Order: sequence, then structure tokens, then C-alpha cells
Amino acid sequence: MHTWRSLLLGCRVARRLYTTVTSRRPLAPARNNGVRSLSSTLDQTIVTSPYPDITIPDVTLVDFIWDMVDKFPNYTALVCGVTGRGYTYVESRIAARCFAASLRRMGFETGDVLAVALYNCPEFHLVLLGAMEAGMVVTTVNPEYTPGEVGRQLFDSGTKCVVTTPESYPSVSKAVSDIELAAHRKIPIIVTPGIANTGLPAGAIDFQEMIQKDIDTSILSGTERSSPNNVAVLPYSSGTTGLPKGVRLSHRNIITNCLQMCQTPPLWIVRPATSEMQDVVLGVLPFFHVYGLTSILISSLYFGAKIVTLPQFKPDVYLSTLVKYKATVLYMVPPLIQFLGAHPKVMSNHFETVRFVTSGAGPIGQSDAQRVLDKGSHIHFIQGYGLTETSPLVSVLQRGNINLNSSGIPVPNTYVKVVNTDTGVNVGQGVVGELCVKGPQVMLGYHNNPSATAATIDSDGWLHTGDMGYYDKHSHLFVVDRLKELIKVKGFQVAPAELEEILRRHPAVGDVAVIGLPHEKSGEVPKAFIVPKDSKLTADEVKNFMADKVSEYKRLEGGVQFVPSIPKNSAGKILRRKLKEMYCK
Repeated sequence: MHTWRSLLLGCRVARRLYTTVTSRRPLAPARNNGVRSLSSTLDQTIVTSPYPDITIPDVTLVDFIWDMVDKFPNYTALVCGVTGRGYTYVESRIAARCFAASLRRMGFETGDVLAVALYNCPEFHLVLLGAMEAGMVVTTVNPEYTPGEVGRQLFDSGTKCVVTTPESYPSVSKAVSDIELAAHRKIPIIVTPGIANTGLPAGAIDFQEMIQKDIDTSILSGTERSSPNNVAVLPYSSGTTGLPKGVRLSHRNIITNCLQMCQTPPLWIVRPATSEMQDVVLGVLPFFHVYGLTSILISSLYFGAKIVTLPQFKPDVYLSTLVKYKATVLYMVPPLIQFLGAHPKVMSNHFETVRFVTSGAGPIGQSDAQRVLDKGSHIHFIQGYGLTETSPLVSVLQRGNINLNSSGIPVPNTYVKVVNTDTGVNVGQGVVGELCVKGPQVMLGYHNNPSATAATIDSDGWLHTGDMGYYDKHSHLFVVDRLKELIKVKGFQVAPAELEEILRRHPAVGDVAVIGLPHEKSGEVPKAFIVPKDSKLTADEVKNFMADKVSEYKRLEGGVQFVPSIPKNSAGKILRRKLKEMYCK
């Protein structure tokens, strides 16, 4: 009989967004709170953090997380809020190591890409960290993608293996079949337990068999390990323009972004677990999104929290889970905050144990926040600014500042400047320009796309975000507009170029442009402007054409409008801002 300590022998190598609002009263204008001026002494137009730089350990994510197991081995790590299936920290460590060994025995090598197409489930971290321990790179895939969307990412990333659920197996298997046919190579599909007990799909590999305790893990002793500077995850982002691109985030990138919060006590959301206390995090925002991956999953694991997973947002299930598990931290996006504030079923008793409500992927409306505070006056709101290319966090408001128009101040080790979009020259406080970021959380670059990387990260290492904003005299950042083409629907990225490419396949579409329109609940929704080849083409026909080709959030909820021409510059680039001015007044 093995003890958990003997099973873990040899596993260790080293020991080692989001406005903060504290309020028990109606929201009021921001105060400086005595924070010193953040402008760099070297360049007064570069904004820095008021917090000390953090120390970044020279380890991989595997060691970063599992070296904490001794502190809380028997605490629950992840548990499904629907089925109750879960794993303690020590069970997680053993299972992830067994999964890593199973992958190596299947013949996968260091640097191979494994795709994770999972809803939030208690196996997510086992797959993520197990694949990394096997030396693999993880690309995260939206499990609700259509076969075409899945196939595009699997092909571009060079995926060698996929892990998914019974619910997503049909789409994934169709995508894999198409790639196997074209690439003449086999791509195994591993299936985790689903919500319903539907059994293992034909042809799939059972994940549960790959994590059995009796699996011989000695193969890992000779495995070539990843280094902290190697790519760990490959999420996909549209960047400032074009089709979705793989964002190369290293182990160091993600660890840095985690510690920029976790090594800075004034910025703590989840507290370090103790023998008397364990925070409970309600995990409904998708872990395949970098916000869910770094800010929720990895940061919570690092501090020993209990993460209660929900595969999808369903109001009644969400509320019952919140109460049943006595959640202390809620990670959200603005539409969910609107739900908490406005829904008649949400009462003050739902917030009895909640300390923090944390929002990313868009600004919280002042009135929306106040409606939640009316139901739970003790709640602290957290909001900040980030993007996939920065792992994701860039800035956060310090506690006591309750101006939800601000995206806060840079986190430790981070520099921000604002540049004139025409001249590239730094501008001073109060002047709107493009926000540029520099720091150890900035991506290595885009996967197999040096031109897009060069267009985003300049020769001095500054990442150009494509977001327009400014900073004030207290060095608070304000994001006011988007220079990049990206559409944000409920926090999800939608690339206009992707929708345009699909629409051009319709035989009656001559030319097309897609833009985002403001939407009260979704933030933005896509709208298509089409120059028809056939006057009989209807908006409904276009919408039906798109329906089975894209995920629900990418559908043309903003409508379809037929126009005589699409405005473009001399190089043929669509002038989206002019299109808005012409037709969206």
C-alpha cells in the first residue's frame, strides 16, 4: 500500500480583472488614497506600479503548483457543482502524474501539442498539468466550437492529441477526421467523464484509465522536461486584426502573472489556505479562456482554494451552487453581474459568504455594481484590464478606489505607456492614444506568425494592445476605445475577418464587412454589411447560412444590412470606423 508521499517521491524539483472597490455605501468618485506618483523617474510618460517588483521563480507551472501540496493535501482542489465529482490536492497530484506517464507511453514527446476542449470540470487541471509534466504544450479550445472552428485551431496549432468530453466528442471527432484525412496522421481523442452518464464514445480513449494509481510513472524520470521559458499554453486570440492566432505563453509568463497578484497582499482576492480556512471559488467562467485559466484556475490552485466548477451558466444551478458550497469569491463578466443585480431570484442570502466579486473582459457599469451592493453591502468589487497576450493581467485598481471607469494601475514589474497612433511618440497624462505594455507577462509571440508578432511587439519590447486610453495624474489607466478590430461578445473574442471569410463562401455575397455594435447585455454583437451579388438575397438567408458554421456568440445578432459598397483605403483595407459613421448613427 503506497502512501501519497511515496507516490509523489521524485515529483518535486524546486520548492518554491479588475478594479478593487471596497464599499459599504453607495458608489462615489475615486480618491488617490495616498498612493505615490507612479511615473518613472527615467521617463515621466511611462507609468509603473506602486508595488514592489516580485521575485519570479525559475520553475515550470508543474513545480509551481504541486510544490504547494504539502500545505493542504486533503483539501478539495476541484469539485463539480453539478455531479459532486471531485479531487483533493493530493489526489490531483497523483492523477496528473499518472496522466503524464500515460501520455509518454502513448509516444508523445516534449513540445508536442495537446488540445483541451473541455467545459469547466474537475478534471481540467489534471489534463493541463499532466500534459505539461509530460513536456507537452496545451492549446485550449472552446468546447462549443463547430467542427470547422475546432479543425482550424487543431490544424494551425499542430495538435497531436485532443482531450474532450462526451458532449463535445461529435464536433471534435468530425474535426479530427478531416485533419487526419488531409495530414495522413492519427490524432487520438481522450474523453473525460461528462455531466450525463452517457458512456465512452466509440473509438475514444478513456481518461479515467489513464489516471489509475497503479500506473508505472517511472517513464517520467527520463522525460525531457520543459524549461520555464518554453511555451506552456497556446490560447487563441485575434490580436489587433485578422484571424485567431496562437498566443505563445511560457511557464514564466503565467507564473509571473499569477504572482503579480499572489505576491502582492493588497491585491489578494483568494487568500492562502490555512488549517482553519479555505476560500471557495465558483468557477463558471471558462478555463479555456486565459482569464479563467490564469486568474481563476492557476491562482486559486496556488493558494489552495476549493474551486467549484460549473460547465455552463444556468441561473438556478448557479444560485443553488453558490449557496450550497458557501462561495467566498465570484469571478464574473459584466453580463453575470447584471444578472446578480437585476434578477428577482437573487437575494441578500445568496451573498452571505461572498467577499469578492471579480470582473474582467469589460467594464462594470456603475449602476450594475450598485444593484449588487444593495443586496450585499459587504462585497468588494474587483475589476481590471488585461488581454490574452499579457497572460492576461496588466492593471488593477488599489483597494478603496471605487471609480469603475478606471482600469487601475499597473501590477508589479509592469510598464505602460500611451503613444500617438500617427507618430508613435509617447503622450502625457490625460491625452488619449494607444496603450502599450511591457513586462515579464507579455507573450513570447504568435505561433508560426512572425509578421503578426512584429506588428504587435515592437523592437523595444513594447506590446501594442490596440486599445485606446489615457492615464491621469495618479497614473490610473482608462480604456476609452478600441483601435483593434476585435469584437467582444460577453467577454469572448470575435474576429471580424473570421466571419467575413465564412460569409464570402455564400454564392450571393459579393463583398462583406463585419463590425461590432454596442449591446446592453452582451457588450457588443456582430453586424454584417453585405454587397449582394443577387438582389434576392435576404438577411434571414445569411443568418441561416452562418448558424451551423459558428458558435452561438459569433452569430450575427447585430443584424445584416445590404449596402452598395464597402469603404476601403487605397490598400484595400476595410475602413470599419467609417462604416460605423455611415450606417450606425
